[in-house]
Amino acid sequence: MAAASTCLALLGLLSRYTRGLPPELVTWLRFMIPGLALIALARREDWRAVWSLADRPGWVRAVCVVVSQGCFVLAAMRGDLLHAVLLYNTGPLFIPLIAWLWLGERLRPAAIAGLIAGFLGVLVVLRPDARGLDGNSLVSLFGGFAMAASQVLFYRSAQHQPPFRNQFKLYLQASLVGLPLALFGLTHLPAQPFAAEPPWVLILALIGMATCSLGSQSLRDLAYRGMGNASTLAPLMYVAVPVSAALDWLLFGHAARASTLIGAALVIAGAVMALRSGARTKLR
Repeated sequence: MAAASTCLALLGLLSRYTRGLPPELVTWLRFMIPGLALIALARREDWRAVWSLADRPGWVRAVCVVVSQGCFVLAAMRGDLLHAVLLYNTGPLFIPLIAWLWLGERLRPAAIAGLIAGFLGVLVVLRPDARGLDGNSLVSLFGGFAMAASQVLFYRSAQHQPPFRNQFKLYLQASLVGLPLALFGLTHLPAQPFAAEPPWVLILALIGMATCSLGSQSLRDLAYRGMGNASTLAPLMYVAVPVSAALDWLLFGHAARASTLIGAALVIAGAVMALRSGARTKLR
């Protein structure tokens, strides 16, 4: 899970080098390129799983993944890398709430305390003024919520499907679900898409994003298969946060503010407490 989290930080970093393209198109390519790479290895049963309309959770998961990654890519392209990764990783704070509302899991007092600490950390990081939160922050938080929903569904599918089929189905279904985004992005393609970055940088960034995506999903699949409870992995989900802080500082000269570090500590501590002491995502 730590390696998968690091891949997420690198994916956000590479998103910043695709600013010459619309974020909707980048989001779609982030699924389409890995999907094309896996086609040569797919068997008939894998294709059947992709086109099965009976697997409603799989299609819902694909929608949640496209939404969460679209929000993450947009936030990483427009704002600080650390903020994008940190707010995307508020997802584990929403997991106990989703488990409570959807699965009927009981929220224990320790879990509620963890959620309060975590969302207090979000407020410390964002420091909203009288006008409320800015649009980029709202997009990032919504991406975190969609990520939580996709994680719950991912934990379920990872337990019942072969690893390759699970990956192949996700990328192909997400590519189909995200096709309207790609068409919208093409209609908003700038007249000079290579003004921000040369073509070779865009190509390498997209290939790197596809590689990080495959690595992250594969490593998460292995992690969930090796654990009986997703909450056990909670602390390792946040390796991306210090990695992003280091990359933001080394590459872009963005040193994290003290309030951001304090808020990040509260978010991480709250999420770990909520997942470990509160609702358990038992998806069987």
